[in-house]
Amino acid sequence: MHKKRALVLWAYLCLLTLAACGPKVVDDADIVSVDYSYKFADWRVVEEWSTVVNIWKSDSSRLESVILWAKLDDEFIWKVDWRELYWAEYRENLTQSYPNVIITEVLWISEAVVGSEVFVESFGTGYITSINADDEWYNVYVVDFNDPKTYSELSYSVKVTNIEKN
Repeated sequence: MHKKRALVLWAYLCLLTLAACGPKVVDDADIVSVDYSYKFADWRVVEEWSTVVNIWKSDSSRLESVILWAKLDDEFIWKVDWRELYWAEYRENLTQSYPNVIITEVLWISEAVVGSEVFVESFGTGYITSINADDEWYNVYVVDFNDPKTYSELSYSVKVTNIEKN
């Protein structure tokens, strides 16, 4: 009889040990460290930073809803349209169209493609965002001199780096 009780007690303690060794999951009132990053489509980093979030006591309920019930090293990635976030910084007058003659003969860009860097003294550095055709089917290059984050689709990622239980 005592052997059965000892065996049941031993099994119960083993289960508690296994539960304690299981993976940590973000729960109510935990303190969670996360890494943020914004990247262009070609994976160039725009911004990166780290922060600590105290679940249910932080100002960021949107972030809490993303990381709640996440495990350590979970990463969440989604696309962001930065025009919605940085529309106030975008200036329409910094988008210029240049015919093929200007691109090749004045700006000395021999193989202009979308994404090529263009420098114009009065505007600074910009990038070719599209190539259109004019009425006579000659190429017209649209160059945007705004900060690329104001007109590019970017990926946003959040990675859980540490979970402290409270």
